[in-house]
Amino acid sequence: MMQTQVQKHQKEQVQTPKEVTEAIRDTFVALHAIEQNKLDEAKKALKAADEKFSAVLKKHPEFDLLPLEETLTAYTYPGSSKDIEAALKVSIELIKAHDTQVARALMMTLKDELDINIVSIPMKLYPASTKEALKALEKGDKKAALEALALGFGTLVNTQIIIPTPLLAAQDLVIDASKLDKSKKEEAQKLLSLAKEELKRAELLGYTKKHDAAYKLISEDIEKIEKEIKGKNIVEKLYEKLLGDFKKLINDTRHETHRMQKRADGLHDSVALKAEEALKNPKAIKGHSQAQERVEEATIKMEAQARKKADLFNKEVAQDMKDTVK
Repeated sequence: MMQTQVQKHQKEQVQTPKEVTEAIRDTFVALHAIEQNKLDEAKKALKAADEKFSAVLKKHPEFDLLPLEETLTAYTYPGSSKDIEAALKVSIELIKAHDTQVARALMMTLKDELDINIVSIPMKLYPASTKEALKALEKGDKKAALEALALGFGTLVNTQIIIPTPLLAAQDLVIDASKLDKSKKEEAQKLLSLAKEELKRAELLGYTKKHDAAYKLISEDIEKIEKEIKGKNIVEKLYEKLLGDFKKLINDTRHETHRMQKRADGLHDSVALKAEEALKNPKAIKGHSQAQERVEEATIKMEAQARKKADLFNKEVAQDMKDTVK
């Protein structure tokens, strides 16, 4: 189920040439070199990056967004639909009692999904910023070079894809039922019952709505198959329709968002980590740009502090919930 989705996603991804990854690292090296006032080293790195970008674009002018790095995170909620309903009721009571933060922590556990995060480089924008940085540095304009590099880093795109796993589980259960011999009626009924439970979990977790046309259609499809199994058991066409409706619902509920990468996010390699530090406080940039960097730096620090407190807070939440429910 999950593995199939991951493999499907990986097949759909465009393969990024290693020259592009190396060119990105060169731009990070250049930034770090400028910060240390090693301008000859910075020029060398930018020239190398420009040559690699140019070679790739000459060979593949159609390239647009290319993935640089990808992380996959699976979240699992082990409870049944009844457990989810109970948690939702507790959350409502907590909110009524103004225990908002405890309710929030409880609600954050109510997810069962595969999250895919991708950082991509826009090949129509990033290489142009690299060229500008190189031109500026050759003119001796360190400030303009830094601003061009910062602009390039700001064009990196972060894409998040959320795939609800209860719907995938329900689909797999239906596939298993469809492959059973017609004589195994009880086993088929059991698998369809489990599929309905996964559908209910998906609805309670907010991935779909019970009033949505696609959700209602699938529910009706399953009921028709259950009735037919008890009768003549001519279900092949019914299963085909049900699986087609499942495919549509899963595609409809697949949530995808895009945002520009924060300038200080960087890439998670050793070179990028150095670049992140340089980006937090580019000394050569004055005025508005410097003020903007200070705001971003403060935001990053606050987010980091919040993450550190999260573990401690979550430990306290469990006890608070028990006390509140009592």
